[in-house]
Amino acid sequence: MKKLVLSLLCLTLFSGIFAQSLLLTDQNGVSINAGATIQFLGDPTDEVIQAIVYVKNISDVTKDVKVKKIINQGDTLTGTVNTFCWYLCYADTTYVSPYAQTIQPDSSKQFSGDYNPDTIPGISKIMYVFFDVNNNNDSVAVVVEYNGSPASVRDDLISLVKFSDAYPNPAINTVNVDYTIPESVNEATIAITNMLGSKVKEITLSNHSGKARIPVFDLINGIYFYSLMADDQLILTRKFVVRR
Repeated sequence: MKKLVLSLLCLTLFSGIFAQSLLLTDQNGVSINAGATIQFLGDPTDEVIQAIVYVKNISDVTKDVKVKKIINQGDTLTGTVNTFCWYLCYADTTYVSPYAQTIQPDSSKQFSGDYNPDTIPGISKIMYVFFDVNNNNDSVAVVVEYNGSPASVRDDLISLVKFSDAYPNPAINTVNVDYTIPESVNEATIAITNMLGSKVKEITLSNHSGKARIPVFDLINGIYFYSLMADDQLILTRKFVVRR
């Protein structure tokens, strides 16, 4: 069974990767910031957790684009398997696509990252770099977190969590969220993301219940999402507005 839940999460800038002619978008056409981290959720028993990204040529000339995956030591869980498809589908031992995809100006090509958790729960992280074969510096990167968490565990946590609507909403200088999380949770945070999925703030929750006061005076007017993360699992996401 294939199951895919996309959560756009934190912005992680990667030095040396400069997007010039290439832009990444999700399946809904929403731009993904260069170097952003996006998370795909699934169950450890899923045959595959699939990450779909579109690579768009925003220049006025045709580009021949390859993809490279970068996995640092400890980034992927032992026993899991990851592959990717870029024109063709490649084995897990392929780190640079042998063939380039030709992308016309103002056109996109689909990339698919496939992750088999093989019943192993937890998060594996892979960076994918898309680059012009004629100019390697013309590139854009995204970090994908494949989160294989048992659905029953997530459901149990959700049933035990209290996570209030943000107030005041709209917010001017500060937004507040009341929360209660079970004692079994070791680490919890609230991540604030904008409409593009870029993380703009992250608040560590030091207690298992209380009120989180989040300063927003430095955020521009607009809609934001606040997500409760518990032990690297996305539990709930809600939204609020900044308006002055």
